[in-house]
Amino acid sequence: MSSRTRAEKKKQSLEPQSLIPLQDEQSSEPLSVFTSLPEDVIVDILARVSTFHYPILSLVSKHFRSLVESPEIYVRRSLLGCTEHFLYALIYDIDIGVYRWYVLRRKANGNRRLVLIPSLPAVSRYGSFVAVGSRIYVFNGVNNEDSTTIDCRSHTVQLLPNIPVSMCDSMADIIERRIYIIGDSRCDDGWKKAMVVFNTETKKWEEPAMKKIGIELRDSHVLPSLCGDGW
Repeated sequence: MSSRTRAEKKKQSLEPQSLIPLQDEQSSEPLSVFTSLPEDVIVDILARVSTFHYPILSLVSKHFRSLVESPEIYVRRSLLGCTEHFLYALIYDIDIGVYRWYVLRRKANGNRRLVLIPSLPAVSRYGSFVAVGSRIYVFNGVNNEDSTTIDCRSHTVQLLPNIPVSMCDSMADIIERRIYIIGDSRCDDGWKKAMVVFNTETKKWEEPAMKKIGIELRDSHVLPSLCGDGW
């Protein structure tokens, strides 16, 4: 046997052959300490993470996505005092002639910018808007268009009962779980200031459907920026 052959065999005997299958085994069966934790513990940990990171976490797995979009995690965030507030704005899109929803988000470098929310539909300039917790109520009084509520946690929309009377130049605010909307409504004797009341608990309009009020509001048309708890 030549010295070259002996050297090659000696080199092969010194190579860590067992490392190759070990690496394959580790890559095919990864062990995640985090996902092996109890569900309550995982929710508690994710609830302490800023919602800024939720879009990235939702891409990790379907399980993570269901967790960061679940109502339970936002209840836990509230209990832990980790609720965050976000600025929502309506901006007019001159190209298509409608108002679109934007949210102010923090970039990785710490700067902030307004980001379009494509999942939310365009809204009328004549609407009234009220932020209540993690929801934004949208009331389109002109021509009794659809009234909706926006869930800022998932950026989804749910339909509400339409305003019982047509209104324009309206404004709204909430007092003790009731949304009061005041605006101009056409009556038998002309245009009058009127008020309707929406109960956020029962999700119904209170009776009587319209209350005439003897006050005058000037410059009541507002397109406000709104705060909601979302991501």
